Amino acid sequence: MKIISDTGPIIGLAKIGKISLLKSIADEVLIPPMVHRELFAKVGTEADQIDWALNDFIRIEKAVTLDTVTERVLADLGEGEKQVIALASNLEKDIVLLLDDHAARGVAEKLNIPMIGLIGLLLISKEKGLVQNVVSLIEELRKKGYWLSEDVIEVARLLAGE
Repeated sequence: MKIISDTGPIIGLAKIGKISLLKSIADEVLIPPMVHRELFAKVGTEADQIDWALNDFIRIEKAVTLDTVTERVLADLGEGEKQVIALASNLEKDIVLLLDDHAARGVAEKLNIPMIGLIGLLLISKEKGLVQNVVSLIEELRKKGYWLSEDVIEVARLLAGE
């Protein structure tokens, strides 16, 4: 499986020292140029983890040209989200979007692009035995500034059986 990731989930994983989960779960992790630019600008404590991942396993793909219909559908999104969805719609095979932005998730759903969020990735990681406790990682994410709604956290608790 290929994961095409937006900026937020990569930063979130780096903040909690779990960016290697992407490497363990995916055959390939791809990002478009705008996501690379956004990641490259990070200077917080997560910067070293992001640099390692960019040098080790995250691959930057060229931005793709969109047809007019897809371009209109993506018009209200940020440039990073546009490029992530455009890349996914161009590849269309054995891909999953890693995306937390609510508006972008709505567009990806309309385009029938499979997706998960950071919490979904953590749940998959638990299923594969890569992490022991999802809720503790979620709490750490929140302490480090990653916004997650109470509803999402409660669903994650139930799905993780914690």
